[in-house]
Amino acid sequence: MVYQERETVMNETPFEKFRKDYRKSEVIFEEKSIGNEMYIVHSGKVRLFTRDETGQMVTAAVVEKGSFFGEMALIDYSPRSATAVAEDDTSLIALDRAKFLYLVQQQPAFVFTIMHVLCKEIREANQLLARLSGKEGRV
Repeated sequence: MVYQERETVMNETPFEKFRKDYRKSEVIFEEKSIGNEMYIVHSGKVRLFTRDETGQMVTAAVVEKGSFFGEMALIDYSPRSATAVAEDDTSLIALDRAKFLYLVQQQPAFVFTIMHVLCKEIREANQLLARLSGKEGRV
């Protein structure tokens, strides 16, 4: 399927009604807020960041078209671990907990995609911790 056909399909699917649009620099959610939705980037980019002890922004990730973020709050019910801000004018597909659970139950590929991304992020965090502690290769 070519790019233009995928765009048309996405715009004609039931997911279109879950689309939320954000202007450049608009806050999607704030760190420590309660999370009730995860997001799939339909177009644009989203910066995820925290602030260090001096208040400086520390970028955790820049999420682009086709990727997702915000899933951790739906899985473990914890507050958001970062702030999300639209880097450009951005369209997101928002999935609340009920839609997320439906996809988990009905679409095994969706579950494996989420698990794959979470495992990748855990491995990267482990590698960073190992480097910072001087114990690289032992984690």
